[in-house]
Amino acid sequence: MTRAALYSLPFALGIALAAHAQPAPVKVSLKAGANSYEAAGSGECKAAPQASLYGIQAALYSVSHRSGSQSLNLTLWQPKDGSPSMMSLRVSIGSSHYEVDTVRGGAKRDTRGSGRATLQKASAGGVIAIDAVAAGGEKIAGKIECSRFGAIHAEGG
Repeated sequence: MTRAALYSLPFALGIALAAHAQPAPVKVSLKAGANSYEAAGSGECKAAPQASLYGIQAALYSVSHRSGSQSLNLTLWQPKDGSPSMMSLRVSIGSSHYEVDTVRGGAKRDTRGSGRATLQKASAGGVIAIDAVAAGGEKIAGKIECSRFGAIHAEGG
């Protein structure tokens, strides 16, 4: 598998998982470099308590949101073995794009950017706090609130 394909895997997985999602209220408050992403509205929030990435058993959370010239896609993996959480985050604000990919496992060892995403569950939803540095060196910090997480249904083979 090529390096580009490995970088794209978590992002593509997030898109595939969200493809049939029911809209959920989402609130985004992020600062990325000198730009702000402040929005509230409909988005997609999905979760699977039992998932796997590169053979690592983990809980999976996926969030997608778009508002005008702003968009974000986040995939958060929480390994069951107690190792640190991993994330794939893509944020666009106007013409600026930011990427963080801390996913490692199997043959995938390369990462882009650094940081962490932490989930605080609340009722059927939760708040994901982001504290990261994008691949280009820009700081990304803030939170994403999902009123509820829908179920993820496996796709593919």
